[in-house]
Amino acid sequence: MPLHEALAILALTAYALYKQSVAHRVVGRTRFKLALIYCGVGLVAGGFQWPPSELAWMVLLGGLLLSAVTGVARGRWSRLWLDANGQPMARGTPLTIALFLLLIALKVGIGAWEAETHQAAAHGGFGEVLLLIGVMVALQAEIVWRRASKLAASPSAFVRA
Repeated sequence: MPLHEALAILALTAYALYKQSVAHRVVGRTRFKLALIYCGVGLVAGGFQWPPSELAWMVLLGGLLLSAVTGVARGRWSRLWLDANGQPMARGTPLTIALFLLLIALKVGIGAWEAETHQAAAHGGFGEVLLLIGVMVALQAEIVWRRASKLAASPSAFVRA
C-alpha cells in the first residue's frame, strides 16, 4: 500500500474514532451518510479492483462478512440514551472502538499476507478497506437507528441520561 493511501486510512480512522467518542443525535434520514461516503470513495477513488482469483474472492467476501458482523455488534453495543428534550443520543464505547480498530488491523494484516504471499495480486488495498468500513458503518447505523426508535417510542422503559 502506497504511503499516501496508508496516511489517508490513518486520517479516516482517526476521524472515525473521534466521531465515535463524542455523543451525537441519532437522525434517521442521514444515518447512512458516512457509510455512503466511505463506500463511494472506496469504489471511485480508492482504486478498488475486482478479485482476480477464487482465493481473492473468498478473502473479499470474508472481509465483507466480518465487516457486517462487526457493524451489527457495534450497533448493539453502542451506548444510547434520551437527552433532556427526549431526543435519542448515541456514543461509542471502548468495546465498539476496539472492534473498529480490530477490523482495520485484521484487514491490513490480511492485505499484508496477500501481498507477501502473492495470493491476491493487486485487488486489495485502499478502496477495499474503505468499502469494508462503509459496510460496517452502514449496518451499525441501521442497528443504532432501530434501537433509538424503540427507545424514543417507550422512554419510560429506559433511564434518561
